[in-house]
Amino acid sequence: MVKEKFRLETMPKILAIDTSCDDSSAAIVEGKVVLSNIVASQNQIHKKYGGVFPTLAKQAHKENIDPAINLAMKQAKVSWMEIDAIAVTVGPGLAPALEVGIEKAKELAFKYGKKLIAVNHIEAHALSPLALANGENGEKKSELEKNLPALALVISGGHSEFILIDKIGHYQKLGQTIDDAAGECLDKVGRLLNLGYPAGPLMEKFAKKGHLSKFTFPKAMTSQANFDLSFSGLKTSARNLIADLEKKKKLDKQAIYDLALALQEAVFEQIIYKLERILFSPDLSKHLYPDRNFMKHLDKDQIIPSEIEQIWLGGGVAANTNLRSKIRKLLRKYQQLSGKRIELKVPYSKKLCGDNAAMIGLVASFKFARGEFAKDDAKKNDLDRKPNLGI
Repeated sequence: MVKEKFRLETMPKILAIDTSCDDSSAAIVEGKVVLSNIVASQNQIHKKYGGVFPTLAKQAHKENIDPAINLAMKQAKVSWMEIDAIAVTVGPGLAPALEVGIEKAKELAFKYGKKLIAVNHIEAHALSPLALANGENGEKKSELEKNLPALALVISGGHSEFILIDKIGHYQKLGQTIDDAAGECLDKVGRLLNLGYPAGPLMEKFAKKGHLSKFTFPKAMTSQANFDLSFSGLKTSARNLIADLEKKKKLDKQAIYDLALALQEAVFEQIIYKLERILFSPDLSKHLYPDRNFMKHLDKDQIIPSEIEQIWLGGGVAANTNLRSKIRKLLRKYQQLSGKRIELKVPYSKKLCGDNAAMIGLVASFKFARGEFAKDDAKKNDLDRKPNLGI
């Protein structure tokens, strides 16, 4: 116990590497404080393919990772002597892309005699709201524990998950998408509208110019008594509507704005629908789903306050201001009905919503304090690619 306390108080400096998809990233993190966070985008490389081309991503990572690491260390003003450990994403992600980061981390650890820490990319998105900007003071460990259990919403191009966190390192998945992720749905429909790659950010921009009543899409998964999500049907409906509008020559600029808004609303309303049921669940440990009658006639006297203290929003779609607004609106409604205030925490910078190494370093800091270092041997190879790794 004394050793763990010492590690927490000295706040190790960690070099973190992420090459999980199409962004090459390196960061220096000291505890929860981000000293530098370099992200080299590959958007221009993959734009003409309308998505990430794995072999090209791998080659670009090889070219970008050394400059990213050097710049991260330069901005953080640290030397190799000051680095306590090297952290790297092992999954989930694209296998060829993951390989580059893992091999680079092994190479540097061997060269400089550093410990290695294997990090789950989903866990990093889940904890990303805890990261602190350089010079910012965060809560102490005891204060962090007061805000648990927390519910992490990881909403990105590859993942849409509700994760209950009763302590850092211990996670219970309450629900997830059974097909496409929310960001994937927005991005793919955006590409059908010829918005390029990545289309998600432009969908948000166009949605601000749309008329809400022009188009509507059905809300999926409302009859299933679970906290799962589904977006593939929504994508199919949008594809059919776009084809019909094109056939009738009615897919003008305003129609695209209206479609962007309608699709965004449908995606976010499904997330809010399930989130509301999580908040009103009588027992999350048993995944109990509130029945229809209870949700239809919410009675203050029958509401059991949720065990959730905070909601942590992470992932690429977490940058969307409309989604944040909808969650805050739901939390105000919940407070009025239950009397309990639940705070929404988001990453301090939208840069931490997308793939980045700072959030990898953040997770690694907690693992460092627990003494959870990776083993790279025949018996237990923690540093192998895990493309389908879950949380």
